[in-house]
Amino acid sequence: MRILVVDDSKTIRQVVSLYLENLGHELVYAENGEQSLDYIAKHGVDLILMDVEMPGLNGVQTTKIIRDIKKADWFPIIFLTSHTDDQSFTDGILAGGDAYLAKPINPLRLQYTVVAMERIFNMRQKLQHTQQELELVNKKLEQLSFADQLTGLANRRQFDLSLNTQFALAKREKNPLSLIMCDIDYFKFYNDSYGHQQGDICLARVAGLIKSQANRPTDLACRYGGEEFTVILPNTNLEGGLFMAEKIRKSIFDSQIPHKGSKVAEFVSLSLGVSTFTGQFQSGQDLTKSADDALYNAKLSGRNQVKCL
Repeated sequence: MRILVVDDSKTIRQVVSLYLENLGHELVYAENGEQSLDYIAKHGVDLILMDVEMPGLNGVQTTKIIRDIKKADWFPIIFLTSHTDDQSFTDGILAGGDAYLAKPINPLRLQYTVVAMERIFNMRQKLQHTQQELELVNKKLEQLSFADQLTGLANRRQFDLSLNTQFALAKREKNPLSLIMCDIDYFKFYNDSYGHQQGDICLARVAGLIKSQANRPTDLACRYGGEEFTVILPNTNLEGGLFMAEKIRKSIFDSQIPHKGSKVAEFVSLSLGVSTFTGQFQSGQDLTKSADDALYNAKLSGRNQVKCL
């Protein structure tokens, strides 16, 4: 433990050091309440041995301040005092102290009080470690809640949240925001021809190819549902959105994933719709509908192509 000894008496500080030197702890010192507050503001401590009677801020006042500024970081504070009356004891405990050691200091009681504090220290360390583990688990769970398990892309929930955020930002900053919606052509026939397990493999492969093209830090590729995917392209005009959509379409088609049930080609292909917000829409949902309408036009026009509105 790091033990802070706060006492205006050099003799007391030396005595405490002498009594505790064999316990293996790190001892640091402050001569008054103000110095102890300055030290605590810059360093972590695990136990404080606090003199009650000191010039300036006394031990009770200093303890109140410590408890106020370190609300989320509890560590024991033990008073060193010659005042053993009930009122002094009550005032100290209510101020945030945890125990009393009477002066003159009894070396045995000091040593074994510190040993008792070691148990609290060890439990505190375990609790902090458990808390850190829980925070990691919660972070992983949160990440999973925003990811599509099959493809690893962002899921519909993440799409909705991100699109609303990016739409609000684009509207405020007066920047363009492009959205691509795409659909695997005749995917139902793919499942009928190869089976749903192979269909899942196809979806995962297509998702990986989409993500490899939309690789800017701000781009977000999502699985919208079934065989439909979306790509959010912040600060991207219509020309940039069309360019990205064509890159995605070409990467899928050039991968030559066999698709004997397709009515377009012998390989898996995509139809894609692109729409760009430049101030004309009221919400992210309006932008989504526009991109979806463009996707519908791509399908009506023969599929395996990019259309925009």
